Amino acid sequence: MPSIRPISPDDFAACARICYDAFGTLQDRHGVERDFDSVETAGMVIGLFGARPDFAGFVAVDDDGRTILGSNFLQFSDEVAGVGPITVRPSTQSRGVGRMLMQAVMEEAARRGISQVRLQQEAINTTSLSLYTKLGFNWQEACALIRLSPAESDLEGTRPVAERDLPAIDEISRRHFHSSRVNEAAGYLKIGLPGFVLWRGGRDVGYFFPSFLGHGFAETPGDLAALAGHAARHTPPHFRKTIVPLGQHGLHRGLMSRGGRAIKLLNYMTTGSFRAPIGAWIPSIGM
Repeated sequence: MPSIRPISPDDFAACARICYDAFGTLQDRHGVERDFDSVETAGMVIGLFGARPDFAGFVAVDDDGRTILGSNFLQFSDEVAGVGPITVRPSTQSRGVGRMLMQAVMEEAARRGISQVRLQQEAINTTSLSLYTKLGFNWQEACALIRLSPAESDLEGTRPVAERDLPAIDEISRRHFHSSRVNEAAGYLKIGLPGFVLWRGGRDVGYFFPSFLGHGFAETPGDLAALAGHAARHTPPHFRKTIVPLGQHGLHRGLMSRGGRAIKLLNYMTTGSFRAPIGAWIPSIGM
């Protein structure tokens, strides 16, 4: 019977290989662009999540106590927690390992007193959709992972996010998301993920961090679409992705009209109380 334990640095290499193989096998089978272009890229994500103090990571091990079968992570930077990536060795799937890994992060959230947990479910993976629903997650929104097209010119009133902007990010995220994302944003700054703030009419009206790890909010869809285009202009190609809720019609259309391209579909799922964000919003891969 497989068992669950906390992840350790010695597990990172094996978990990276499983993450790369699990996502790659699924995405190749459905003709979807891979999330990870190499084991090394998967290793960067696993190593980052496994080492950060605001993440809890777990691995499933086989009966021998040594062979790693999969991993999962819980991000608890702020009041709302995020889940993932969860990956299971392809040859081990359908043995209940994914359920055990999900139960581990949900128990960790409960232990920390976190009642709101969110994730992005890969739409082509109907097995995980069924599992998350059985575990109490509710579908809230269909999303698209979109490759951003750089704007032709800079957006007036935009500046790079710095530590001094964290109070504004706290205020904006509370207004739009109904809870703070300030610690998540502070974590982005520590790892060098670029972000941008939009200033208009004497106040900050939005911010955006690109990549599927990032998120953003603005008062209007046009502002957030323009902010995303500005961000793509100032970031390397591998950062030029974002997750867009398809119910954000103006934002979705605005990004596509600026040259954006849909890569794949996701499902935004939540447990606990949920209030839909207001204004224009972009979730991260976990939240």
